Amino acid sequence: MLKVLRNNQKVEASELNICVVLSGNITIQLQEEIFPIPSKSFFFFNQPFEVIAASPYIEGFILNLDTEFLQNFSDLKTEINSLSNFFQVLQINNIDGIKNLLNSISKIEENTQLRNSYLHILTNDFISNYKYSLKEKSVVEQFSDLIEQHLEKNYCAGTYAEMLDIPLKKLIKEVKKTTEKTPCNFIKEKVIQRAKNLLVNTEDTSQMISYKLGFEDPYYFIKYFKNDTGLTPTQYRKKFNIN
Repeated sequence: MLKVLRNNQKVEASELNICVVLSGNITIQLQEEIFPIPSKSFFFFNQPFEVIAASPYIEGFILNLDTEFLQNFSDLKTEINSLSNFFQVLQINNIDGIKNLLNSISKIEENTQLRNSYLHILTNDFISNYKYSLKEKSVVEQFSDLIEQHLEKNYCAGTYAEMLDIPLKKLIKEVKKTTEKTPCNFIKEKVIQRAKNLLVNTEDTSQMISYKLGFEDPYYFIKYFKNDTGLTPTQYRKKFNIN
Protein backbone atom coordinates (compact mmCIF):
# COMPACT_ATOMS: atom_id res chain seq x y z
CA MET A 1 0.00 0.00 0.00
CA LEU A 2 2.86 2.39 0.78
CA LYS A 3 5.71 2.52 -1.73
CA VAL A 4 8.78 4.70 -2.00
CA LEU A 5 8.69 7.12 -4.94
CA ARG A 6 11.57 6.66 -7.39
CA ASN A 7 12.81 8.11 -10.66
CA ASN A 8 11.99 6.24 -13.90
CA GLN A 9 9.10 4.52 -12.16
CA LYS A 10 5.83 3.35 -13.65
CA VAL A 11 3.19 4.02 -11.02
CA GLU A 12 0.11 1.80 -11.02
CA ALA A 13 -3.32 2.94 -9.82
CA SER A 14 -5.86 1.20 -7.56
CA GLU A 15 -9.24 2.51 -6.35
CA LEU A 16 -7.76 5.52 -4.55
CA ASN A 17 -4.17 6.69 -4.89
CA ILE A 18 -2.09 9.52 -3.48
CA CYS A 19 1.34 10.69 -4.62
CA VAL A 20 3.29 12.57 -1.93
CA VAL A 21 6.48 14.55 -2.57
CA LEU A 22 8.07 15.68 0.71
CA SER A 23 11.36 17.00 -0.66
CA GLY A 24 12.96 17.28 -4.07
CA ASN A 25 10.79 17.48 -7.17
CA ILE A 26 9.68 15.19 -9.96
CA THR A 27 8.23 15.34 -13.46
CA ILE A 28 5.51 12.89 -14.41
CA GLN A 29 4.00 11.84 -17.72
CA LEU A 30 0.31 11.00 -17.95
CA GLN A 31 -0.43 9.65 -21.43
CA GLU A 32 0.92 12.45 -23.66
CA GLU A 33 0.93 15.21 -21.03
CA ILE A 34 3.86 16.15 -18.79
CA PHE A 35 3.47 17.74 -15.33
CA PRO A 36 6.10 19.15 -12.92
CA ILE A 37 5.47 18.24 -9.27
CA PRO A 38 7.22 20.47 -6.69
CA SER A 39 8.44 19.68 -3.20
CA LYS A 40 5.96 19.56 -0.27
CA SER A 41 3.02 18.69 -2.47
CA PHE A 42 0.59 15.87 -3.16
CA PHE A 43 -2.12 14.85 -5.59
CA PHE A 44 -4.82 12.22 -5.85
CA PHE A 45 -4.72 10.09 -8.98
CA ASN A 46 -6.93 7.44 -10.60
CA GLN A 47 -4.79 6.51 -13.61
CA PRO A 48 -1.28 5.10 -13.93
CA PHE A 49 1.55 7.50 -14.79
CA GLU A 50 5.33 7.45 -15.17
CA VAL A 51 8.00 9.41 -13.28
CA ILE A 52 10.28 10.59 -16.09
CA ALA A 53 12.60 12.93 -14.13
CA ALA A 54 13.52 13.66 -10.53
CA SER A 55 15.94 15.83 -8.56
CA PRO A 56 19.08 14.04 -7.23
CA TYR A 57 17.60 13.64 -3.78
CA ILE A 58 13.90 12.94 -3.57
CA GLU A 59 11.75 11.88 -0.63
CA GLY A 60 8.31 10.78 -1.69
CA PHE A 61 5.73 8.03 -1.41
CA ILE A 62 2.88 6.42 -3.32
CA LEU A 63 -0.22 5.33 -1.40
CA ASN A 64 -2.37 2.76 -3.22
CA LEU A 65 -5.59 2.19 -1.28
CA ASP A 66 -7.37 -0.84 -2.66
CA THR A 67 -11.01 -1.95 -2.42
CA GLU A 68 -10.38 -4.23 0.55
CA PHE A 69 -8.87 -1.39 2.59
CA LEU A 70 -11.66 1.03 1.69
CA GLN A 71 -14.35 -1.50 2.61
CA ASN A 72 -13.02 -1.42 6.17
CA PHE A 73 -13.41 2.37 6.33
CA SER A 74 -16.81 3.31 4.94
CA ASP A 75 -16.33 6.98 5.90
CA LEU A 76 -13.50 7.23 3.36
CA LYS A 77 -15.73 5.95 0.57
CA THR A 78 -18.07 8.89 1.09
CA GLU A 79 -15.18 11.36 1.15
CA ILE A 80 -13.63 9.87 -1.99
CA ASN A 81 -16.85 10.45 -3.90
CA SER A 82 -16.46 14.15 -3.17
CA LEU A 83 -13.09 14.33 -4.93
CA SER A 84 -13.51 15.98 -8.31
CA ASN A 85 -9.99 16.98 -9.36
CA PHE A 86 -7.52 14.14 -9.74
CA PHE A 87 -3.94 15.11 -10.64
CA GLN A 88 -4.52 18.55 -9.07
CA VAL A 89 -1.22 19.34 -7.34
CA LEU A 90 -1.70 20.85 -3.88
CA GLN A 91 0.71 22.08 -1.24
CA ILE A 92 0.86 20.01 1.96
CA ASN A 93 -0.39 22.11 4.85
CA ASN A 94 0.74 19.98 7.80
CA ILE A 95 4.13 18.80 6.52
CA ASP A 96 5.43 17.67 9.94
CA GLY A 97 2.31 15.65 10.76
CA ILE A 98 2.34 13.99 7.34
CA LYS A 99 6.03 13.07 7.67
CA ASN A 100 5.47 11.54 11.09
CA LEU A 101 2.55 9.43 9.87
CA LEU A 102 4.47 8.22 6.81
CA ASN A 103 7.47 7.30 8.96
CA SER A 104 5.23 5.43 11.38
CA ILE A 105 3.56 3.47 8.58
CA SER A 106 6.89 2.52 7.01
CA LYS A 107 8.07 1.05 10.34
CA ILE A 108 5.02 -1.14 11.02
CA GLU A 109 4.39 -2.94 7.72
CA GLU A 110 3.97 -6.25 9.57
CA ASN A 111 1.21 -4.97 11.87
CA THR A 112 -1.67 -4.77 9.39
CA GLN A 113 -4.29 -3.44 11.81
CA LEU A 114 -2.11 -0.62 13.14
CA ARG A 115 -0.82 0.19 9.65
CA ASN A 116 -4.36 0.49 8.31
CA SER A 117 -5.32 2.76 11.21
CA TYR A 118 -2.42 5.08 10.38
CA LEU A 119 -3.33 4.95 6.68
CA HIS A 120 -6.89 5.93 7.56
CA ILE A 121 -5.68 8.95 9.55
CA LEU A 122 -3.24 9.89 6.78
CA THR A 123 -5.85 9.64 4.03
CA ASN A 124 -8.28 11.77 6.04
CA ASP A 125 -5.53 14.37 6.48
CA PHE A 126 -5.00 14.56 2.72
CA ILE A 127 -8.75 14.80 2.06
CA SER A 128 -9.00 17.62 4.62
CA ASN A 129 -6.03 19.32 2.94
CA TYR A 130 -7.84 19.00 -0.40
CA LYS A 131 -11.06 20.52 0.96
CA TYR A 132 -9.14 23.31 2.66
CA SER A 133 -7.51 24.21 -0.67
CA LEU A 134 -10.94 24.69 -2.26
CA LYS A 135 -12.18 27.33 0.15
CA GLU A 136 -11.38 31.01 -0.13
CA LYS A 137 -8.55 31.71 2.29
CA SER A 138 -8.02 34.74 4.47
CA VAL A 139 -4.80 36.75 4.34
CA VAL A 140 -3.58 35.03 7.52
CA GLU A 141 -4.34 31.56 6.13
CA GLN A 142 -2.46 32.38 2.94
CA PHE A 143 0.41 33.80 5.01
CA SER A 144 0.53 30.62 7.09
CA ASP A 145 0.57 28.41 3.98
CA LEU A 146 3.42 30.42 2.45
CA ILE A 147 5.50 30.12 5.63
CA GLU A 148 5.05 26.33 5.61
CA GLN A 149 6.10 26.19 1.95
CA HIS A 150 9.19 28.39 2.36
CA LEU A 151 10.26 27.81 5.96
CA GLU A 152 13.77 26.71 4.96
CA LYS A 153 14.38 30.06 3.22
CA ASN A 154 13.98 32.11 6.41
CA TYR A 155 12.01 34.88 4.71
CA CYS A 156 11.05 38.01 6.62
CA ALA A 157 7.51 39.41 6.90
CA GLY A 158 8.19 41.94 4.13
CA THR A 159 9.00 39.19 1.63
CA TYR A 160 5.76 37.38 2.44
CA ALA A 161 3.81 40.61 2.03
CA GLU A 162 5.32 40.94 -1.45
CA MET A 163 4.38 37.35 -2.26
CA LEU A 164 0.82 38.07 -1.13
CA ASP A 165 0.88 41.29 -3.18
CA ILE A 166 -0.28 43.39 -0.23
CA PRO A 167 1.38 46.22 1.76
CA LEU A 168 3.33 45.13 4.83
CA LYS A 169 1.09 47.35 6.97
CA LYS A 170 -1.95 45.34 5.87
CA LEU A 171 -0.23 42.04 6.68
CA ILE A 172 0.69 43.35 10.15
CA LYS A 173 -2.88 44.52 10.72
CA GLU A 174 -4.50 41.25 9.58
CA VAL A 175 -2.14 39.00 11.57
CA LYS A 176 -2.54 41.16 14.69
CA LYS A 177 -6.34 41.14 14.37
CA THR A 178 -6.57 37.36 13.92
CA THR A 179 -3.77 36.03 16.12
CA GLU A 180 -2.77 38.94 18.39
CA LYS A 181 0.80 38.35 17.19
CA THR A 182 3.14 40.27 14.93
CA PRO A 183 4.00 38.62 11.58
CA CYS A 184 7.57 38.12 12.83
CA ASN A 185 6.35 36.31 15.95
CA PHE A 186 3.99 34.24 13.81
CA ILE A 187 6.92 33.19 11.60
CA LYS A 188 9.14 32.47 14.62
CA GLU A 189 6.47 30.26 16.15
CA LYS A 190 6.44 28.07 13.05
CA VAL A 191 10.24 27.95 12.83
CA ILE A 192 10.51 26.85 16.48
CA GLN A 193 7.79 24.25 16.02
CA ARG A 194 9.57 22.78 12.98
CA ALA A 195 12.86 22.75 14.90
CA LYS A 196 11.24 20.93 17.82
CA ASN A 197 9.78 18.36 15.47
CA LEU A 198 13.13 17.71 13.81
CA LEU A 199 14.88 17.42 17.16
CA VAL A 200 12.42 14.84 18.47
CA ASN A 201 11.74 12.85 15.30
CA THR A 202 15.09 12.85 13.46
CA GLU A 203 18.74 12.33 14.27
CA ASP A 204 19.75 15.57 12.53
CA THR A 205 22.39 17.59 14.36
CA SER A 206 21.69 21.16 15.49
CA GLN A 207 23.88 22.35 12.64
CA MET A 208 21.89 20.36 10.06
CA ILE A 209 18.60 21.64 11.46
CA SER A 210 19.84 25.23 11.43
CA TYR A 211 20.69 24.96 7.72
CA LYS A 212 17.34 23.30 6.98
CA LEU A 213 15.60 26.28 8.58
CA GLY A 214 17.58 28.88 6.65
CA PHE A 215 20.11 29.90 9.32
CA GLU A 216 23.59 30.55 7.94
CA ASP A 217 25.14 30.55 11.44
CA PRO A 218 24.34 27.46 13.59
CA TYR A 219 25.36 29.34 16.76
CA TYR A 220 22.77 32.01 16.05
CA PHE A 221 20.15 29.26 15.61
CA ILE A 222 21.07 27.79 19.02
CA LYS A 223 20.67 31.24 20.62
CA TYR A 224 17.41 31.84 18.71
CA PHE A 225 16.02 28.49 19.90
CA LYS A 226 17.13 28.95 23.52
CA ASN A 227 15.67 32.46 23.75
CA ASP A 228 12.27 30.99 22.90
CA THR A 229 12.32 27.67 24.77
CA GLY A 230 14.82 28.22 27.58
CA LEU A 231 16.75 25.18 26.35
CA THR A 232 19.47 24.60 23.79
CA PRO A 233 18.51 22.23 20.95
CA THR A 234 20.61 19.48 22.56
CA GLN A 235 18.92 19.97 25.93
CA TYR A 236 15.48 19.95 24.28
CA ARG A 237 16.25 16.69 22.47
CA LYS A 238 17.43 14.98 25.66
CA LYS A 239 14.33 16.13 27.55
CA PHE A 240 11.64 15.31 24.98
CA ASN A 241 13.00 12.57 22.71
CA ILE A 242 11.25 9.42 23.93
CA ASN A 243 12.91 7.06 21.41
